[in-house]
Amino acid sequence: MNYKAITLAAILGISTPAIIDVAMPQPALAQKFNYPKGNFGDKDWEVSLSFDNNVYYYYGENRRNRNSNINLSGAVTSGTNDRQVYTWNNNGMKYRVTWRPSDPNFIRLEVVNPGGKVILNRILQAINYDDVISP
Repeated sequence: MNYKAITLAAILGISTPAIIDVAMPQPALAQKFNYPKGNFGDKDWEVSLSFDNNVYYYYGENRRNRNSNINLSGAVTSGTNDRQVYTWNNNGMKYRVTWRPSDPNFIRLEVVNPGGKVILNRILQAINYDDVISP
């Protein structure tokens, strides 16, 4: 009987699950994010966020030039439950919204060009149009 072969087979048989555990990454569990909804803005920019039929939508508009706007759908989520990040991609341009549920009235809007340079970085405050009085 070849004891070396049996010993080697036993060691490999016992250690294989441990090797696989270490070598193979475990799939990340999907986190349940809150998907902030509504309108957020500052003096120059306004963003409208909505979630419908399992799709997250982004509408962004330059308040100084109403003809400058963009509609996007299908955000990719990342971050943590405490700091949720939603990213839309449009021909290499990334539109990123970061939101903290602990501070629900604010979002950070970042626009990143295809080269990775941040070309817009703004904190936008929630807008409640019910409070706006029209003339």
